[in-house]
Amino acid sequence: MPRTTLEDVARQAGVSKITVSRTFSSPEKVHAETRDQILRIARELNYVSPSQISQRETAVTRTLGIVNPNMSNPFFGRMTREITLAARARGYTVLVFDSYESETLEAEAIGKLIEFSVDAVILSVISSDIDYHPAYLDRLQAAGIPVVLVDRELKAAHYGGVYIDNLDCGYQAGRYCLEQGLEQLLAVSGPADSMVSIGRMSGLREAIGSRSIALDVVYSDFTFEPAYHALRQYLLDHPWPQGIIGANNQITMAVLKLCHEQGVVPQRDVQLFSIDDIEHSDVFGLHIPCIHHNLPEIAQQALQLALAAIQSPEQRGFRTVVRGQLRTR
Repeated sequence: MPRTTLEDVARQAGVSKITVSRTFSSPEKVHAETRDQILRIARELNYVSPSQISQRETAVTRTLGIVNPNMSNPFFGRMTREITLAARARGYTVLVFDSYESETLEAEAIGKLIEFSVDAVILSVISSDIDYHPAYLDRLQAAGIPVVLVDRELKAAHYGGVYIDNLDCGYQAGRYCLEQGLEQLLAVSGPADSMVSIGRMSGLREAIGSRSIALDVVYSDFTFEPAYHALRQYLLDHPWPQGIIGANNQITMAVLKLCHEQGVVPQRDVQLFSIDDIEHSDVFGLHIPCIHHNLPEIAQQALQLALAAIQSPEQRGFRTVVRGQLRTR
C-alpha cells in the first residue's frame, strides 16, 4: 500500500504542510489543539515522519515490546516471563502490555510501543482468526518495527512466528482417549471459526476416525467464563459424558468448576483431558492428562526471531512450529 505523505496529513487536517512539518520537528511552536489534531490524524493515516524514519534507521533502543491477550492465562503469563528474563539477560529492556482480550486496548498498546520506537514487537493477538488485520499492523510496518507472532497466526505482513502444532495436539488427545476405551466423548473448544479450534478439533476427529466413539463438540471461547456458561448450558440438555477434552487450560478450569458445583468427581465420574497443563492440580489430589507445551522453548524461539529481525528486518517469513508432549503422569 502507498505510504501516507505529509501532504495527505495536511489536507486531512486542513492546515499547511509547514504546520504539519513543524508539529514533528518543533511541536512546542504549534498551538496545542492544532498539534493534537495533526498527531491524531497522522496516527489514523499511519503517517511516519522523516525524523521518525531516520531514528528507526540509525538508532537501536535495545527495547522489545510484548503484547499478550490475557496475562491471567498461565500460558501467556509464563511465556511472557520467560521471554522477559531471556531478553534482559541479553541487555534488552522489555515493555509488556496485556490487551485484556480487547481490540481497543491492543491497538493502544501497539501505539505506545511505536511511540517508544521499540526495536521489535512480540505479539499474540486477541483474535485466532487468520484474516484478522487491525490497522496498527500497517503502522508498525510503516514505522519499520518488525513483528514476531506467537501462538496465533495472521496473513498480515510480519517477520516470522512461533506456533503450536494444533492438529497434532488434537490428534494426541484423541489417541489417548481411544486408548482409555472411552465410547462417549465431549470436546469443549474455542470459537468454531478459530484456526486454533479448527486445528485441534480436526486432529481429534482424525484420531477417532471411523472408531465407534460418540463425539460431541461445544464451541465457545478460549476464556474461562464463556466456556463455563457454554458447558453449563449444554449439560442442561445432556448427561455428563464419559470423557471431556478441554481445548485449553482455561476451558479445562471451567469444566472443573462445573464438576465441583454438580458433585461430579473428575477421573472417577468423568475422565478429563486438557490441551495445556493445569498447573498444581496435584495439590488438590487431581491428575489430569494433558498436552504439555515447553514454554521456555517457545519463548526462546520467539526471542531469537525478534533479535534476528532487528539485525535483518528486510527478511521475513520464518515459521517455527512447536509440538506438544503428551503427559499422562
